Amino acid sequence: MGRRYRQRVPAIVPVRIWGTDRDGKPFSEHVCTINISRKGARVGGVRAPLSVGDTIGMQYRNRQARFRITWVGSLSTPTGTQVGLDCLHPGRNVWPVALPCEQLDPYEVPEMRPRKYERRASERRIRTRYPVSGKAFVAAGYGNAGIWAKLDDISLTGCYLKTMQPFAVDRRLTLLLKVGNTEIKAVGVVRICYPRMAMGVELVHLSPPDRRTLADLISYLEEVETALTAQESAC
Repeated sequence: MGRRYRQRVPAIVPVRIWGTDRDGKPFSEHVCTINISRKGARVGGVRAPLSVGDTIGMQYRNRQARFRITWVGSLSTPTGTQVGLDCLHPGRNVWPVALPCEQLDPYEVPEMRPRKYERRASERRIRTRYPVSGKAFVAAGYGNAGIWAKLDDISLTGCYLKTMQPFAVDRRLTLLLKVGNTEIKAVGVVRICYPRMAMGVELVHLSPPDRRTLADLISYLEEVETALTAQESAC
């Protein structure tokens, strides 16, 4: 038995999820939630092979958010197509129903897939990504015309950009990332592309001052997430 601070309610809601599976292949699926809370959900009918710790997108009608995978069902059990998710956007409500205030409630931890999948996830992505509200000017090379994109999350080694005009995988880009009054210049390479939706970019080069600025930003975002987690635990 365990203790969950986010009370969940049964709710079957059709949603779309997308991201990259544990083999590095992009996927997009229409699935349904099984239960939901203010900050998470359990979804069923997932066909893509996913790993604990990865980040995926979820959309209900015109509402979108990024979620971190907290557990995946074992293929040999009834939970084999189920995935547990935690929302990476504090305060964002993507659900069409009213939810109760968060509080302690007992629950059974679902049986998870073998730990080897968790190791694969940690080996592939060792930097925590943090949700942010920012923007980025992106161009395919210095001096070329570029586009503005929405900066959705960021880590020390990459970022996720929402745009209707994503660049192709392996395209080398110059970026100006802006979060509040903070600006960071970087060179990146597109690693994931979702046509007319978004792209994931690996940051392959930053000057020493820009790298320090990025490290300071990540430290600040980590402090904010820690404070929010503490507030949720106190509810």
